[in-house]
Amino acid sequence: MSSPTTNSATKTAPDPQNEGLGGLSIALIVIGVILFVVLMAVTAFFVTRAIRDRRRNHGEYRPQFEELHHAKDLPYLQPPAVEGLI
Repeated sequence: MSSPTTNSATKTAPDPQNEGLGGLSIALIVIGVILFVVLMAVTAFFVTRAIRDRRRNHGEYRPQFEELHHAKDLPYLQPPAVEGLI
């Protein structure tokens, strides 16, 4: 009976290409995820604020706002001559 012999000196060094993600890659992924989360939070804030303002002002009658809003589109009218007012 012969037993198979193993030689521990024949182990190969780990391949540097198979080590997985490097430190820089992990840092870039983490920074990207953080920026994405911040961007989504800012977007959600502005969207909810716009929806809340729209609901608050829905159906509200504000004649001053309507008058000023439409007055911007009207042409400028010259005042009448002073002689015509007397």
